[in-house]
Amino acid sequence: MAIPPASRYDRCPCTGHYERRAVEVRMTVEGTPVLLEGVEQSRCPLCGSRVYRAVVLEAIEDVMRARGLPEAHA
Repeated sequence: MAIPPASRYDRCPCTGHYERRAVEVRMTVEGTPVLLEGVEQSRCPLCGSRVYRAVVLEAIEDVMRARGLPEAHA
């Protein structure tokens, strides 16, 4: 999954500093398991909070749509 590199994440509300890492994201799309590797995520080492940049979430949504999951409507 090609995701543009991020410069850095901000501080966590608990006052910790988010640390960037690559993770696996497992999801099921229309009954089919999908594994995305190398997904950029940041995690706070103090409280364990995990965050994704908007561009990463958009890339994950693109994968879901390409696999046939209809777009959510608000």
